Amino acid sequence: MTYQPVCQVSCIAIIGLGNPGAQYFNSRHNLGFWLLDKFAESQKINFTEKSKYSAEICKISFQGKSFMLVKPITFMNESGKFLRSLLSSNNCELDKSILVHDELTLPVGRMKISVGQGDGGHNGVKSVFSGIGQNLKRLRLGIGPKSNPEMGLANHVLSKFSSDEQASLEKQSVLFLDALKSLMTEGVDKAMNFYNQSLSTKI
Repeated sequence: MTYQPVCQVSCIAIIGLGNPGAQYFNSRHNLGFWLLDKFAESQKINFTEKSKYSAEICKISFQGKSFMLVKPITFMNESGKFLRSLLSSNNCELDKSILVHDELTLPVGRMKISVGQGDGGHNGVKSVFSGIGQNLKRLRLGIGPKSNPEMGLANHVLSKFSSDEQASLEKQSVLFLDALKSLMTEGVDKAMNFYNQSLSTKI
């Protein structure tokens, strides 16, 4: 009798960027973590830590596709350090990965879907590009520019949202989640056409 090799079902990774630790909770730089937490909560699933890969992950089947949510806990600047080995060991297709991160050039409450492009000086994005490649689908969530020109960039991205900004984010979270689900199930072209052109002007 000839045995056929067992084929693993491939999965798509959704990577959210942020810094670990309670002191960074609700900071601007942690919007990637925030949205993945929102999605996991909506699906009633929990993250588990994989210390070997310095990441928290959870797996889910969503509309017939397999996904793995990933929150690197290496701190932002090394977010991509273990991604290739983590994704490869879980049979994730690197070039189909979705990256969710904060975006300095967009106001709070705005978002933009893109593919590839440069890191824009975002060290977490730069690290992910170095780890698994640049041709990723990206959901970029606005954190707004510095309110004070004298403020250092690091201080700005690590600062907390104001109560008004937090309220705006909560209001927009359903839209952000819908955009993420569209990326997951309908593809980047349809998601970009709908959310970038139609809804972003209404935010």
